[in-house]
Amino acid sequence: MREFIKELRQRKVFTVGAAYVVIAWLLLQVAATVFPIFSAPEWVLKVVTSILALGFPIAVLLAWAYDLTPKGVVKTDSRAVATAAEPVKTPQSPVPATGSGDSVELPSGPSIAVVPFRNLSGDSSQDLFAEALTGDIVTGLTRSSHLFVMSAGATAELANADQDLAGAGRSLGVSYLLSGTVQKAGETLRVSAQLTDVANKVQMWSQKYDRELSAETLFAVQDDVREHIVATLSDLHGVIYATQSKRNVHRPTASLNAYECLSVALAYDKHLSPDYHLRARESLERAIELDPNFDEAWSHLSWIYTDEKIFGFNSLPNPMERALAAARKAIELNPDNYHSHWLLSRVHYFMGQRDLFLAEAQRALELNSSDGTTLGLLGVYIAFAGEWERGMDMVSKAALLNPNHPDYYYSAFGIAESVKGNPAAALAQLHKANLPGWMPHQSFLVASYAALDRMEDARRQLAQVRQLLPDLTLDSASAQLNLFFPFQPELVLKLVSALESAGLPAADAPA
Repeated sequence: MREFIKELRQRKVFTVGAAYVVIAWLLLQVAATVFPIFSAPEWVLKVVTSILALGFPIAVLLAWAYDLTPKGVVKTDSRAVATAAEPVKTPQSPVPATGSGDSVELPSGPSIAVVPFRNLSGDSSQDLFAEALTGDIVTGLTRSSHLFVMSAGATAELANADQDLAGAGRSLGVSYLLSGTVQKAGETLRVSAQLTDVANKVQMWSQKYDRELSAETLFAVQDDVREHIVATLSDLHGVIYATQSKRNVHRPTASLNAYECLSVALAYDKHLSPDYHLRARESLERAIELDPNFDEAWSHLSWIYTDEKIFGFNSLPNPMERALAAARKAIELNPDNYHSHWLLSRVHYFMGQRDLFLAEAQRALELNSSDGTTLGLLGVYIAFAGEWERGMDMVSKAALLNPNHPDYYYSAFGIAESVKGNPAAALAQLHKANLPGWMPHQSFLVASYAALDRMEDARRQLAQVRQLLPDLTLDSASAQLNLFFPFQPELVLKLVSALESAGLPAADAPA
């Protein structure tokens, strides 16, 4: 009996049956409301009810006999071949089939399979929740523009089985295996998730999520847990990409493939230094040499070119023109890549084109509003563009989704508090970030001290900044602040005034 129930689950019979009942009920409610309006005889509703009732066993039999796969509708007895042979592909990672047609060649970037989450509750009603959560996580991971995700069907046989996860991952040919459990006690639901590094046979991440569960909150809880797991694993500051960056960042660029070159560039966002910037630029340009159609490399190259302008790192001629061309090239190669749209929005932001910035930002969010990095970085710029509440709500959500976020989220929180007139709260947030060379961050530290009448601390903070930036003057500070806040001229004037009160000299004064 247990094997039969397992077979019913794998063939999605329960899912199809439940969906049919819900849809039939809704149709009957509509019919019962509409038919009297048109004075339809009572027997019409009875006929509709009979047809829907007769349709139920037919729907269940079809669910048992057939399955919808990437190859189309096929008989269920071919399910194992169809699903195991067809991983879910991310937009920019075309995966050519091998000569036999029964397997695929996995890409050079990270790949992952999700083992069906197990229900440990002893309550069969949670089986559907575990199944639905697994499917949602697979769908969420496939939206990552870097990650190659195996289909849910490829891991169906691993459900409820005690086995070596690393061995299972090797048999599937993936880099990582995500597994988990669902357990309900009273009104509390606990979802546990673990990520296994297949090659090294180690569990590299695990997390428990406890939520209050009721019939009214079922879907909200499901969405919440799925968003946290997907963001923590798959966004640019997530577990997988941080691991990939650490592995490749110190390897010679000539020895890297196109994806590994991209992973090296991602390390720059954690450091924001000239050395890491130069390595990122060299790696991305190498990636494009290896694969001229690698849209992610083009879009991230626009980020690196933009930083030549805004940070002055390794500057070459016409950085913004090169950044704009690279971002547009990325979108030409893949119009549905959300990273490319938010990186193009960033170019427009620093070119002072507010409407174009907001339009591209909105497009990125329409394509993927759950990616932590996209949500957080766009939130920062939307806030700096003057939509403080909306932008900081996005940053707050991004920080909750993925605790492995960059330091400048704290800086954004502090800047927002300063703008609201809360200098003490601003200092508390600003001191959480280690950004000694970023002028806006340091300017808000100085301004917050000055607003609290702590002028000694303001002067001390400015002295530390000038040790790193000895050529800093009021004119150069104003130019940098206007670059980062192109739509906030009054805010820039207040910051420059605070820097002047703390002792920063004008352009013609000695350092």
